[in-house]
Amino acid sequence: MDSQPAFIGMDLGTFKTSVVSSNGTRDSIFSAVGWPKDHVARAILGRDVVFGTDVVEKRLALKVCRPFQRGALKYLDSAESGVSEANLEQHKEAARLLVKHAVSLTRPQPGAPIYGVIGAPSRASIVNKSFIMDVASDAFDAVVIAPEPFTVAYGMNALTDALVIDIGAGTIDICPLYSTYPTDEDQVTVPLGGDFVDEVFMRLMSERFPEAELSPNIVREIKEKYGFVHDIDEKAIVMLDVKARPTEFDVTAPLKEACLTLVEPIIEGLREVISRFDPEFRRAMLSNIILAGGGSQLNGLDRLIEQSLEAYGGGRVRKVGDSVFAGAAGALKLAMSMPADQWDQFRLHNNSSSLADAA
Repeated sequence: MDSQPAFIGMDLGTFKTSVVSSNGTRDSIFSAVGWPKDHVARAILGRDVVFGTDVVEKRLALKVCRPFQRGALKYLDSAESGVSEANLEQHKEAARLLVKHAVSLTRPQPGAPIYGVIGAPSRASIVNKSFIMDVASDAFDAVVIAPEPFTVAYGMNALTDALVIDIGAGTIDICPLYSTYPTDEDQVTVPLGGDFVDEVFMRLMSERFPEAELSPNIVREIKEKYGFVHDIDEKAIVMLDVKARPTEFDVTAPLKEACLTLVEPIIEGLREVISRFDPEFRRAMLSNIILAGGGSQLNGLDRLIEQSLEAYGGGRVRKVGDSVFAGAAGALKLAMSMPADQWDQFRLHNNSSSLADAA
């Protein structure tokens, strides 16, 4: 008798990858892979490939690759994302190893077929979807590529008269839901996200506080802890090294300026999406806007979006309860709801890559 399949939902994020399994396990890791720089590092680390928090903690001894940084491979092609041809194969191998490791964290039963739904940016091209299927082939027996906002909405039972704004590290996806599977033409993907905010924040900090000792990880941690966009009197006071001595800095102004860079692209994307619908549908969608992804946690972002929609008759914005696992949990729910015979269409030797392709 064949083993029962293991179902896995995966949010293959630019910065973090989250997995949820039908066996009850869930995990989240950095979307990065590290290789020891030399034989000394290999001997000390005791392994050929490093994942998770060890990539950050041991980064001085590693060659680190974030395969989806700036939308590379998932949304943009290698040239648009700045990945050179010389580094392209390394990015592909890192993506393959990352997916395989993420699946292993769910501890599937040996020999059981593994069926999964993987979230991808809304407007990922056929080439990008094919790439994701290719890197998933070592870990899955059958896989579906679904828009990340759709998996969030599916997990929340919000498939009717809703708008999902999924703010990731590499992209912002805006997806309308109206009781059917969203088409590419329905959706908008903005090719910037949390990584862009980090870059702007790093630049502003370097200009304003050139004496402060900064790194991308320090900047990101400050943003994640204090990031805000509202006009309420807010203070972000942090300790940064100056010539190795801890010193207090008020980073409120540059932090807010950096975080605000996301707001106008979100508003423009919303305007573009809602303009495609008749007024009665538009009104219902604006009353049910869902913020998802890591960027959804910026303090005041929900209220600022609501204020910007006053010219359109107003709107209601709410945040997902779990920004880390909402997409993966919805992907798992979608995987487990599909009929067993439909999975034959999504076996990795077939050409179908998404629900829309198989319909």
